[in-house]
Amino acid sequence: MAGIPRLGKIVIVLLLVFGGSRLDAGVTSFVIPPASDGILPAPATIFGPDSTQTNYGYESANTISPIIPNSYTAVRSPKFIGVQFIGDSPGTLRADNFQLQVTSSHGLISTGPLSYESNGFVGVHLKKPLLPGHYTVRFLTPGFQTPLSTWSITVKPWPAAQQQSLHPYLATANQEDYISALNTIRSRLYERPVTWSQALTWAAAAHARYVQQNGYHAPSFHLEEPSKQGFTGQNPWDRDMTFGWPTPLDGEVGIEWSTPMASVTVIQNLVDTVFHRLSILSPNAVAMGTGESTGPTGAVVMDLGFGYRSTLPFAVVYPASGQHGVPTGWIDMESPSPVVGGFSKQFGYPITVDFPTVQQLSDVHAEITWGNVTLPVIVDEPGLHDMATNQVGIVPSQVLRPDTQYQVSVTANAHFNNQSVHPIRLSWHFTTGGSDQSVAVEPRASGIVTISVVKAGSGVPIQGEAVRIYRAVSPEHSMVVGQGVTNGEGLLSCRIPKPPRREIFEAITASGNSAQFWW
Repeated sequence: MAGIPRLGKIVIVLLLVFGGSRLDAGVTSFVIPPASDGILPAPATIFGPDSTQTNYGYESANTISPIIPNSYTAVRSPKFIGVQFIGDSPGTLRADNFQLQVTSSHGLISTGPLSYESNGFVGVHLKKPLLPGHYTVRFLTPGFQTPLSTWSITVKPWPAAQQQSLHPYLATANQEDYISALNTIRSRLYERPVTWSQALTWAAAAHARYVQQNGYHAPSFHLEEPSKQGFTGQNPWDRDMTFGWPTPLDGEVGIEWSTPMASVTVIQNLVDTVFHRLSILSPNAVAMGTGESTGPTGAVVMDLGFGYRSTLPFAVVYPASGQHGVPTGWIDMESPSPVVGGFSKQFGYPITVDFPTVQQLSDVHAEITWGNVTLPVIVDEPGLHDMATNQVGIVPSQVLRPDTQYQVSVTANAHFNNQSVHPIRLSWHFTTGGSDQSVAVEPRASGIVTISVVKAGSGVPIQGEAVRIYRAVSPEHSMVVGQGVTNGEGLLSCRIPKPPRREIFEAITASGNSAQFWW
């Protein structure tokens, strides 16, 4: 890897400000315990919309929560057409007698029946791709304040040569690796995996090419100008729908590079941030696609599709509860920076909290303690700068002590979509490793496990670092199943027999920094 990667500005579009949960009166305390095996964090209590009455709050007010697409031009026909709901269970939506019609100048388009997906998407499956032309979509919601919503889709396919020109940017050989590396970390948080999306991949590839051709400031990493070469949409959600993603509920992250790096290292560098981490580790992320370009203004671009999971944890924290081997230090290379004036400076490893069922947080107080010592921290408040209204970022002002357990607590008032407000208290602990090394793992079905070791934040690879991979035999005992030394890119690959059922493994460096993973 040449130079230090700089993270492109994240675009968060309605990612995590939805949903709600009805809680009992009084302060609700959540102490997130480590797992009984002592290695991985235990899942938090489930408070998803299907297990609450929050969705009925929309009905009593005679309102609903669909995200209606704007009219758009598509170079690839969508497979599904519909709207995304936030916090309403499929069972409740089915009782509302919705209708969706797609028409052209020749009349009604034949579609499948209206379906109600578990992620809140309500729409129809096209029996065959839409031919080039103009189409009108009518979404009927009888009895509600807006009984009819309409938008148009203009299908204008690219010529074959234009489609072919995008193939070098599709990162075809690496799509599975990106998915595997991200889902490895998500599984540590007991989150559902994301799946590959062809539409998101084409959109990401098109933008990676745009950045390569026009630079990082044309006008910014995530935005495009219609007058520029390779324009496919001003915003990420425009581009995603252009290539067939069905809703504007999406996001985009990216890294500026001149020389590509391994997929596992890309995901690792995104997790070693504040804003980017919250996006890729959102429990509501359902799909992704990646594009790559090289050269002086090359980039890796990752487009993420979101839904609204039928069950959600009350909170997602990182580092996770009980996690050990956490980096002590972190260099802030993120744009936008979570620390005002802190870009390229060193701090303690950042902590993030996401409350996916909360609409908004207020009166937030966050602290990190070591014994009786309270650490000075920079708190990224909900709703300020690029932070969503239900998320919190915490950056220790100083590098953390090695091999030390830290306690984190967050108190706030949680505002839910059903208009209720409840005080909450969240607490958990994690333990640092011996240095500022960040460790990430990508296990493959072939039996090859790749470990990446870099300096947290800067992404500088650690060469010549001894690494051992352990398999947990019991909560008290583990055995070495692989070992080696990292190469010049900070990578080590080991062939390990894949167990017949999922088991817990851990990669530990000589410094005591580590990453745990299911395989």
